[in-house]
Amino acid sequence: MDETVTELENFDPDWLALREPVDHATRSRRLEGLLAARLTDRERVRVVDLGAGSGSTLRHLAPRLQELGVAAEQEWVLVDHDEDLLARALATPVPAAASVATATVDLADRDAVRDVLSGADVVVGSALLDVLPAPVATGLVEVLSTLDPRPAVLFVLTVAGGATSEPEVPGVAEGFDADQRVHGLGPDATGHVADAFAAHGWSVEREATPWRLSTSPLLDAWAEGWFAAAGVPAQPLSAAVVPHEDLLAQ
Repeated sequence: MDETVTELENFDPDWLALREPVDHATRSRRLEGLLAARLTDRERVRVVDLGAGSGSTLRHLAPRLQELGVAAEQEWVLVDHDEDLLARALATPVPAAASVATATVDLADRDAVRDVLSGADVVVGSALLDVLPAPVATGLVEVLSTLDPRPAVLFVLTVAGGATSEPEVPGVAEGFDADQRVHGLGPDATGHVADAFAAHGWSVEREATPWRLSTSPLLDAWAEGWFAAAGVPAQPLSAAVVPHEDLLAQ
């Protein structure tokens, strides 16, 4: 086991449920199409979902791949450090296209990560990269690069920084992004991981996938965390654009 151990926070299941509809609507359809094109001739597809949380990516992507012509049996492995969230994922109806197993893995443990990724055709992760420390993200790419054959990798909804709001509140975006960099890669995550993939010979596609929020419980919940992380007194917002980015490596 590596010396560096991740200390990822446990995410509030209510927050994950609140953001799920917007997450599903925001993901890059173009990158999903490129992923599906790679899988249409398969009889079985093993998908490993890193940082799976309560299973949002499974609920979106399993039926989405079917819509895109992937007829293969889908075997999903949901990986997270939070056993309670994985239990919630199993308690939610599973898409008909998929069978599901779970695994509790520390993403800093390269041997454990290599074991769980063994035999994967697809590796996915949502809202994951920005919370990873740089050595863990780099190590994950290094492990993925040792697999033979290499899977396709789709990381989505990574925070990209520079959020804007109505009304505009100066200094909050900069304060939030600085706080993100204290705890992980933050808004630098997609660029960092894209460079690491490219250094190992992967082809990388990226696409901006911003949240566009109007007055809603999600906007209120997001703004509460945005102001708090920046150390700025909160005030009501009527809208916000929250940049994210999706990445496909293959």
